[in-house]
Amino acid sequence: MDTPRTVTVSPDRLVAGGEAMGRLDDGRVVFVRGVLPGEEAEAVVRNDRKDFVRAELASPDDVTEASPQRVVPTCPHRVAGCGGCGWMHLDTRHQLEAKVEIVKESLRRVGKLDVEVVEQLVEAGASVEPYGYRTTIRLTGLPSKVGRGVGFREERSDEIVPIDHCQVAHENIARLIRNLTVAPGVELTLRTSEATGGVTARWTKPEDRRRRGEKRRTIDAKKGEQAVSGLHSSVHIGDRAFLTERVADVNLRVSAPSFFQSGVQAAELLVDAVERAAPELGRAKHALDAYGGIGLFAATVMRPARHVTLVESSRSACLDAEANLEGRSHTIVRSDMAKWALPEGSPPIDVIVADPARPGLAKPGVGALAATEAPVLVLVSCDPVSLARDTQLLAEHGYTAERVEVLDLFPQTHHVETVTRFVR
Repeated sequence: MDTPRTVTVSPDRLVAGGEAMGRLDDGRVVFVRGVLPGEEAEAVVRNDRKDFVRAELASPDDVTEASPQRVVPTCPHRVAGCGGCGWMHLDTRHQLEAKVEIVKESLRRVGKLDVEVVEQLVEAGASVEPYGYRTTIRLTGLPSKVGRGVGFREERSDEIVPIDHCQVAHENIARLIRNLTVAPGVELTLRTSEATGGVTARWTKPEDRRRRGEKRRTIDAKKGEQAVSGLHSSVHIGDRAFLTERVADVNLRVSAPSFFQSGVQAAELLVDAVERAAPELGRAKHALDAYGGIGLFAATVMRPARHVTLVESSRSACLDAEANLEGRSHTIVRSDMAKWALPEGSPPIDVIVADPARPGLAKPGVGALAATEAPVLVLVSCDPVSLARDTQLLAEHGYTAERVEVLDLFPQTHHVETVTRFVR
């Protein structure tokens, strides 16, 4: 077996995706996982290309000069390889500032914005608590050869790390994990409500994912084996199960298949940030909640609007939104945003709040939103690179970014959320 090649790395920044970036002695860019800016380390090469190299830290012992921001991960499952908390080696007190720098770097490099412009645009917002914040988690059944129980996938791998607890999971979910047995290859999603304490559970089997054409390698359960056992009798099971959550003094129905933020803390921070980014919502006659999901923004910050239009592609989320906007003047359209257009004769849109998935708006989404000619657009982004691309695309339609607020809704990970105000 060939010995893996190693390189000495001294990165000077973190970039989108959570890797550190630097240059090798031969001038090539190197992206390395597990190393912090200002450190020197020996890293194992995983991808050697003409113009760049990708590498990763095999062991903390390979760090020869450590950053004062480096800490020992408190979770034994992370030490064992669990991919859920890839930034647990970075002191939580510095994670938000690191994410701010990643957003700035993306806007400069991908968005082609001047350094001075970026410095004026981007500001640090708030963070949720670093532990116990996740009200939704997805677990995977262990392979038969490993034993009974559940686990999380390794980072960028289909291998599964057995777990008996999770430090970032809400306590309502954490209590359930020890008693669970999930069949090999079955993926179980648990969600809890902070408002009521209720829990929902839904799962998919390998054959379900094959039917949908998912490429992830799966391990089949034995014939006749129970998919999930150990759930308390109070847990609501299946796609029709739902919870009631409370955000900004509003009760929200959240079905098991519908998307929700990492937790109530995260939802509250987003609602507050959107409200500050679009004070015009307080006097809007017509507001558009694009990629509106269950109606988080339509039901909270858009309450003063005379009428709300919500566009969402998920069936379960649209049903939730109908319940969450009951009694309000609203229109819910189940559609891909790129295929939607404001009906002829409709009152003009005063404010748009758009919260797309990780790929961002892209050209089709930008085109659909720009066609409304709304004077204010607030973009909620969960990827700094898609934010940078969308900023460029929106500029082509006359929208100028005025302010970018960076939020940390996923501590211990590289994931970053931004709320950006655009005007035309």
